[in-house]
Formats: sequence, C-alpha cells, structure tokens
Amino acid sequence: MKIKKIIAPTMQQAIEKVKQELGSDAVIFHTKKVSTGHFFNLFKKENIEVLAASDPDTESAFKTVPKYSDNRRREVSPPPAFHQDVREDPLFSGPDYIKKMRRLIIGQGMIAEHADQILKILVKKWYQSNEQLGQDQLNRLFQLELVRLLNPERFKRPQVADQMMMLVGPTGVGKTTTLAKLAGQAALEGVEKMVLITADTFRIAAINQLRTYGEIIDIPVEVAYSAEDFQTLIEKYSDYDRVFIDTAGRNYQNETYIRDIGHLIDTHSRIRPYLVLSATAKYEDMDALMTKFNPLHADRMIITKIDETKTYGGMISALLNHPRKHLTYVTNGQEVPEDLQAPDIHTLINRMLGDC
Repeated sequence: MKIKKIIAPTMQQAIEKVKQELGSDAVIFHTKKVSTGHFFNLFKKENIEVLAASDPDTESAFKTVPKYSDNRRREVSPPPAFHQDVREDPLFSGPDYIKKMRRLIIGQGMIAEHADQILKILVKKWYQSNEQLGQDQLNRLFQLELVRLLNPERFKRPQVADQMMMLVGPTGVGKTTTLAKLAGQAALEGVEKMVLITADTFRIAAINQLRTYGEIIDIPVEVAYSAEDFQTLIEKYSDYDRVFIDTAGRNYQNETYIRDIGHLIDTHSRIRPYLVLSATAKYEDMDALMTKFNPLHADRMIITKIDETKTYGGMISALLNHPRKHLTYVTNGQEVPEDLQAPDIHTLINRMLGDC
C-alpha cells in the first residue's frame, strides 16, 4: 500500500494531484484544513491536506470513502450513505453552518437519510464555489433543493372540486371539523346543493357536532348506520353538487377498518377519499398511516393542527417518502371555515428552518 500526503490550495487541486501521483483508483481517507505561514505566522494561508492511498485493499478498510475514476466529477462529496454525525465524517470539511443546519432539521424530525441527501448536495456546491458560498446562499440552496424534491405541483388545491369527498384517517385528527370547514368554504363559494353524510356512528357527539354545523350552513345532515344505508344515501344525493362524507376514526392497524371503508368507496366511482393526518404525529406514525391507507387510493391529503406543533421535519420526510401523495389542504385552528387553507410549500419549509 502506497500512502501519500497531498497539500493544495483547494480540494479540487488536491484531488488532481492525488490522481497524478497515485492514479485514478486512489482512495482518499482523510482530509483537513491546514494553515501555512512565514515570519512568525503573520501571513497565513489556508490549504487542504489530503491523505490518500493507492492500494486496492484500502477501499475495504475505509468503506465510507468513494473511489474516483475518470468518468466521475472531480469535486469531493460526502460518502453516499452519509448517515453518521457530520462532525465525525472524515470527508466532511464544509462550513460549520452545514453542521448547524443538520442538527436543526434532524431536531425538527426530518430523518437523517433525507437531511444528508440534501446536505451532500450543498457541500458539493460549496466546494464547487471554491468555498465562497455564505450562510444565506447555503440556506437558499437548501430551500430550492427541498422544493425540487417535494415538487410544488403536489401542493395545490384541485382545480375541479370532487363531487363526493370522503375523509378517512385515524381517530382524533379532526375529520368532522375539517368536513364542516370544507362544506362552509363551498357555501361561501356559492355551491347550493350540498349534503353532509356521516358513517361515524361510534361517537354520538360527532353526529351532533355535524348536525350543528349543518344547521349553521343550512344544509342537510344524514347518518348511515349500515352499508345499506350508505348506499341508499349515495344514490339519493347522486345529483348534488357536493357530498361530504365523514367516517369513523379507528385504529389504523385494524385491517377490517381499512377493508370496510374500501367497500363503502367501491359503491360509487365518484367517491374520492382524502386521507386526514395530524401535523402533531411523529414521522414514523405518519409514514405508517400513509402506507396503511394506500389500498384506498387516497392520494389526496389534508393535514390538520398545523398550529399545534413546532416540529415540521417529520411531516416533510413523510411527504418525501410518498411522492404520489398530494397535500390539498391544511388546517390551523377551530374556526369554520376560516382555518382551512391551501398548503404553501415555502411556508412549510420556513416553519421547519425557523431562524436558521
């Protein structure tokens, strides 16, 4: 094994020297910044010190380090996994702000896989700029990359309203209140023929709550006590402009619950299920819920209680994990219908970053 220490003004120049002296198959296993100076160090200059080896076996000893070949770009970027703490990564010599941002977004609930995927790109761009990118520029690049990954097209209210909207999801996320907000908004928009149907016969309070909302908005409220009742009501109101359907909140791990809702949806092709989740849920629960409700083809989502949490990273990671889900509404209070809003991708990211 041949080991060589290289010192150069920039990382790009250091890698070029490594390739010239050790070949394109060389492995870099340590980098650090060093200062050189003369006349009692009054005139200092920062350089990059690289420790590299040319022995093929070195790669197995340093598994986190990628090899460089002629068909790859020459900028140093963190290893593909990049899961370990940035402070311990031997290849990480980026600005302290990147480390600060990583701590913040992981503290916000974003999983390390997603955080490191974006930060790896930032470090690469920082090197490409000859280490000239500042905090504001890196912050902006982070936001742009996250917007790209999330895809702004997924954060829009449907251009054409669904005639029949069914809200599904776990207990306690606010489906009944959200249904009233949707009906109230439709009333403000001039929709006349509307009905509220609830299949939630487990909670008498939910039925009474919906009836109260119906009286305020001045639209009928119907209760389906069985699958047969539900089928009859769907046929009765099939010519209405809007049919808003509430369902019981149950343990999402109950396979029967998902199957029963699926049977209700199958009764009419125009029923569109909307998955309702709470912003207060952990990433693990939110991700599991999205997966569990996939058989219902609930590709549209509503996130409630956006004002009841201070952590937004888990929500963002869950959306990254399920790229086919569309976030159509968020709710941020109990007022009907004022606290129903179209989602804004930039607002969501800014909530996560805070004062970073």
